[in-house]
Amino acid sequence: MNEILILTGACGVGKTTVARQWARGKNGVAIEADYFTEWIHDDSFERFTQEEERLVANLSLVTAKEYLMQKMSVVIEGVWSPYGLNLLRIRLEEEMKNISMKFAWLYCEINENHRRDELRVLEDQMKNRVDIVNEELRSYQWESYVHKIDTTKITVQETLNIIE
Repeated sequence: MNEILILTGACGVGKTTVARQWARGKNGVAIEADYFTEWIHDDSFERFTQEEERLVANLSLVTAKEYLMQKMSVVIEGVWSPYGLNLLRIRLEEEMKNISMKFAWLYCEINENHRRDELRVLEDQMKNRVDIVNEELRSYQWESYVHKIDTTKITVQETLNIIE
């Protein structure tokens, strides 16, 4: 059976690390959805809107479906709101049969979040954006199908065990 895992969370909570480890364990692929918006070089394009999230969700789904058709498991990680996660869930249910879906919001204590951000290469550091994204994500009402996982004091393997 095809498996898909969709991760959301601020930078520095472990999304990419968990995604890559999950994909390796499933002989699958990790899709870093943030790259889709990094490719946009149009200053008039309005960022951080539902329109942008819909665009990124559509691009992520097209990519994921190609891998799923090759019988590969897929993890999509990005900064998703409940709107984006619902879009992905509904579209996957409509378009893909016999698929096991899991969703998780990864978060950690803010001091740990900043410590991890500072470990990144300077041009990849989010700095004060960490606080902005965390505040936004913490303000949402997450659907019951979304696992909420505090990664502050647990390992990648422990996070994967909770997801599974």
